[in-house]
Amino acid sequence: MKTYAFQKARFITSATSSKSYPSDKDSSGKFIPEIAVAGRSNVGKSTLLRSLFRNKRLVKTSATPGKTQLINFFAIDDELIVVDLPGYGYAKVPERIRKCWGPMIQTYLNERQSIQLILFLIDIRRIPNADDFQFLEWAANSQKSVILVITKVDKVSKQEKTKNTQKILDAFNCENLQHVYYSSKQSDGIKELIININNALNSELE
Repeated sequence: MKTYAFQKARFITSATSSKSYPSDKDSSGKFIPEIAVAGRSNVGKSTLLRSLFRNKRLVKTSATPGKTQLINFFAIDDELIVVDLPGYGYAKVPERIRKCWGPMIQTYLNERQSIQLILFLIDIRRIPNADDFQFLEWAANSQKSVILVITKVDKVSKQEKTKNTQKILDAFNCENLQHVYYSSKQSDGIKELIININNALNSELE
C-alpha cells in the first residue's frame, strides 16, 4: 500500500489552458496521481491547502473571494500533484473573468487523464447550490472518486454541525458520500483527510 505523507510541497506552475499544464507523467512514462481541489469562492480552499501542504507561504489567501483566477499546480513529495481550481460562484468577480472560469475548469477536468481524486469543499453553513450540483454530477458521470470536505466547522455548534451536515448530504442525495470535516483552527481534520486521501488513491490505483 502506497503512503503519501504530504511532507514536502512545492509550487509547479499556474495555467489557464491545457497548453500550460505541467507534465503529468514521471520519468518512466507513468501517470503521476493528481488530486483536484474544487469548491465555491470563499469556501476556505486556500486555507485548507496551506494546512495540507504544511506551508503557510506556498498558497496565498485573500479576504477577497474569487482571488484565485488560475489553475495552480503543486507537487507533493515529488510523487503526487495537487491542483487548486478557481473558486466558482462569486458574483463580484468581473463578468469577463467569471465567463472564463467555467470553460477553463471544464477543459481541465475533461482533458487531464491523471486525475484520480477530487476534494470537493463546501461550507457547513451553506446549502448546496446549482453550481455545486453541476460539479458533483460531472464527477459522478466521469466516475471520479470524491471526498466531500466540509469546512468552517468551528463556526457552528456541535448540534448545528450534525444538523447542517445532514442537510448537505440530503441535498446531494448522497448518504454514502465520503466526507471529512475541516477547521482552520489548529488545522483540525488534516490528519483524517490525509488518511482518507491515501485510502482513496490506493483504491483507485489497485
